[in-house]
Amino acid sequence: MSAGGIAGETTWRDITIAWASPSQSHGVTEADAAAMGQRERLRELSGSRAQAFLAGRALMRALVRRITGTHDIVISSRCARCGADHGPPRADGVLLSVSHAEGLVVVAVAPAAVGTAASLGVDVEQASAAGRVDELRTMFPDGAAPDLAGWTRIEAAVKADGRGFETEPSEVLLRPRANTDPCVWSAALPGRAATIDVTTLVGPPGYVLSVARG
Repeated sequence: MSAGGIAGETTWRDITIAWASPSQSHGVTEADAAAMGQRERLRELSGSRAQAFLAGRALMRALVRRITGTHDIVISSRCARCGADHGPPRADGVLLSVSHAEGLVVVAVAPAAVGTAASLGVDVEQASAAGRVDELRTMFPDGAAPDLAGWTRIEAAVKADGRGFETEPSEVLLRPRANTDPCVWSAALPGRAATIDVTTLVGPPGYVLSVARG
């Protein structure tokens, strides 16, 4: 297995998406997490959640090192609204996003161009999560609940938007664009002028994976 415990990876545009098992820390210790600026975030977690967190940070460290050539990686999880250490991950020189599903952690990384407001979001769901489909029906009372692939596109889009589920999932409008391979959807979110590009990729077997680029 490669650095960071990477079990597989794919790319879309300038984005690298990699995945690993969340049951191992893949060489990232508590001291490593502290060096990356993640001590407070780790202390809030325990057991399997802490292990999955370390697995995700191992992926981030490996991909950021590969993309930037920088050995010492500092990641911030400060929430832009309240200042608590529970926000989406950020690091200098790159865009980051992470998603967890049963038995898997996925990280997306892309270079960040200086002076741009680009954004990134990734989401993954276990394909056999039938209960998740039932749960989605309660979130879309008009009967237009998406399938799992559609749901991952919505989640990836709201992550890339940056407001998360301050935006109601049912208010995210996805329109497929013609002549794109893989198919790209334009995601329109309330209160946002520009649309976000979203696609569903072939990823790890047994999972549905989508990534969004704002």
